[in-house]
Amino acid sequence: MPIKSLPEIILVPGAFGTPACFDKLLPFLEEAGFKTHPGPYPSYNHAKPAEATCVGDITHLRSNVILPLIEDQQKDVVIIAHSYGCVPSSAAAKDLDKQTREAQGKAGSIVGLIFIAGIITLDGESAVEAMGGLPPYVRMDGDTAFVKEAMYYLYHDCDPAMAFELDEHLGGHAAAALATKPTAPAWADSGFDGRRAYLRTLNDRCKHLSEQNQWLKKTGVEWKVVDFETGHYPFHSQPKAVAAHIVGLINDFTSL
Repeated sequence: MPIKSLPEIILVPGAFGTPACFDKLLPFLEEAGFKTHPGPYPSYNHAKPAEATCVGDITHLRSNVILPLIEDQQKDVVIIAHSYGCVPSSAAAKDLDKQTREAQGKAGSIVGLIFIAGIITLDGESAVEAMGGLPPYVRMDGDTAFVKEAMYYLYHDCDPAMAFELDEHLGGHAAAALATKPTAPAWADSGFDGRRAYLRTLNDRCKHLSEQNQWLKKTGVEWKVVDFETGHYPFHSQPKAVAAHIVGLINDFTSL
């Protein structure tokens, strides 16, 4: 019997950041045998921020990151997304679940979704609406949003000696992408039953636990929930533990 190949992993950052934010996680995923791919989107450091939209992020992720892997290379993939990155990832994954793809006679699919401290939006709901407005750590400069007091809100449980390195991962984000509506989310589809997971960050000062619980509850679907006693970036403060849980979740997905 042939050995089943591992799915590959797409890593989608939250707002204000690039896929480099996952760098501390990569060695542990690679050690477990997983190949990873960055999942950037255009609203980060957008040259014309007023023209950015969430749909633009969705289209970019789907056309330039996901489809080349599952359509062109016929790979199975798992999407791991953080914070705002969960919003465009959810919509970009629409109708690409394994059940739907196999029914179409197609190889290559998204076999699982793993959200880390993720903003979850309903169909027709923007990230800003889901958050109840722009949060207090956001500073606006024209049409671009920036994070203020990042060490307090984002990295309070990370090594203070890493402050400069962590700040290098942050940039401006087009506020319009956060305020415009995404298309329908894939997590709502039955094809992701048993294939959706959420890593809650219990000490998060950026996306409070109460918000995370509210987002999970309003979906009306079942999630595999893993709790971390961390702030907003558990893959910075506890990368080995996060990787171990990711590997376990992917094993669960691929056993279905």
